[in-house]
Amino acid sequence: MTASRRESKQVDKAEKPADKPDRAQKRDMLKQNLLGLIQQNGEGVRLPSERELSERLGVARETLRRSLRELEKDGLLQRKQGAGTFVSGQALVKQFQLISFSEDMRERGLTPSSEVLSTRIVKVGAKLAQKLKMVPGAPAYEIRRLRFANDEPMALETVFLVKDALPDFDPSLLATHSLYELIERNYNLHIKSATQQIHATVLNEDEADLLDVAPFSPALLVERQVTTSNGQIFEYGKSLYRADRYRFEVSVLRPAAGSDNDEAAP
Repeated sequence: MTASRRESKQVDKAEKPADKPDRAQKRDMLKQNLLGLIQQNGEGVRLPSERELSERLGVARETLRRSLRELEKDGLLQRKQGAGTFVSGQALVKQFQLISFSEDMRERGLTPSSEVLSTRIVKVGAKLAQKLKMVPGAPAYEIRRLRFANDEPMALETVFLVKDALPDFDPSLLATHSLYELIERNYNLHIKSATQQIHATVLNEDEADLLDVAPFSPALLVERQVTTSNGQIFEYGKSLYRADRYRFEVSVLRPAAGSDNDEAAP
């Protein structure tokens, strides 16, 4: 092999790694351009067609599709079959703290509201009695509400409340008031803690219609048992949150060295 050919191969090898940052920079630039377009248009606005976007941004349509899919996965875009790609709302992040939906939305600067879908008094079955620490057959309120933030549906909620703990309770007040605020103000019950479980699920057609999303859209199902300061469980609830508009954030701590959970094995 001549010296000139060896030099040519060395140059080729040196150039190949440099191609990767160029591609990464182009992908990043495309994403930034799309994010700028999203911010300019605002929630609910339809983006130009893929053909128009690829020509405007100077990228191949397949490259554009990959970036659009990533932004859709992040909850920033929503694709509707036969209608196009639309700007969706930012996903709301909920930290694990024991506050009501209304308190949570107000802290974010959003206006909470509720639509009471149904209220009734039920006799609890064995499973529900176990959740509420009640005797099977005892009465409980069942209340279904659709929860909104700035008039956009966010969650579908079903709660069961121990009836004997809330004499003369008026469920219709929950259309305009926070449950926890009513409980603490009117019944001198102080909310202390809750146990929550979160499951991934999909919405059936009725649930999706109420939450204004497509049937079988992904959702987060949150089950919660709430305990008062006197140790009484007074609420068991199930809430379906739109997965495109809601996510939960958890902070965890590593045990300190030398703690009981960090002992050396014998």
